[in-house]
Amino acid sequence: MASIELNIWRGEWGLASIDLECLKVLTYMKFIGVPVKVHESNNPYFAPKGRLPVMRDGRIVLTTFEEVVDHLKSLHYSTDVHLNTKQAAEASAFTQYLRDKLYPAYQYAWWVDEKNYTEITRPAYAKALRIPFNFYYPGRYQNTAKEMIDALYGEHTDLREIERTIYLEAEKCLKTLSDRLGESEYFFGSRPSSFDAVVFAYLAPLVKAPFPNATLGNHVKGISNLSRFVARINQKNFRHVTDEYNRQNAKKQSTGTQSERDAASFPNQTRNKILAAIFAAIAMTGYAVANGMFQDLKDFEHSRDYNEMFENEEDDN
Repeated sequence: MASIELNIWRGEWGLASIDLECLKVLTYMKFIGVPVKVHESNNPYFAPKGRLPVMRDGRIVLTTFEEVVDHLKSLHYSTDVHLNTKQAAEASAFTQYLRDKLYPAYQYAWWVDEKNYTEITRPAYAKALRIPFNFYYPGRYQNTAKEMIDALYGEHTDLREIERTIYLEAEKCLKTLSDRLGESEYFFGSRPSSFDAVVFAYLAPLVKAPFPNATLGNHVKGISNLSRFVARINQKNFRHVTDEYNRQNAKKQSTGTQSERDAASFPNQTRNKILAAIFAAIAMTGYAVANGMFQDLKDFEHSRDYNEMFENEEDDN
């Protein structure tokens, strides 16, 4: 087996990655113990679909959790071998249930809630990106989330009504998850499954991210067995990340408050908006040029030239 490499969004707040999809894949790989070289990417430009994660095994390039699980299973790496047919079907149904009921609320909290986006989400992703992409990608991801929410709840005109509806459905989903987990260590007994990786990836960012509007995160924290579930997986698989975060946080507190550092380092809002518009235009122009140069990126992305460019991006990291 060739060396497996995984490109992900960087971590923050004691999370191994700030991104839901990246955290799914990384947690699953931790569960199965597959050897992997992890890169924190600061430029998803050449990634397929312009998104992370990207897993590369030789010349095989995978971009979704499902693709990664299936590929690793073909290499005899799997956490689901202990599931019987009924449990496997239940895990599949629950995964879709999370996608239908929890994912919209997750996207709303991270990208649509303007205060959360301005104070937490956008700075976190901008910090992970290089110029000019830090001015482009956060806005692009926000627009995608807004389009999804509008498609699902477009009949509502009041954003507060949409928020109440989304969070109510998410809270019911979390209650169902809590009832299914009970006092078990994992959802299907004493061994983790791919479903446990999915649930952890949803819940951990909601618990860890310091959102000013933390309705959903506070609800998760208030469900004791789900909170223990997150803490347990974090402790067993990402303890080094948490320890490093605590060490760095203690060091920062000794040199000044967060607000003082933010005031000293963050550009004023007027200049930031102007630069954002300029660099977004540059980035979008770059995409147009790239499309003309590469003609068909989907055919190109698995070619030798594509992989060589992707390797160059990793070297830059």
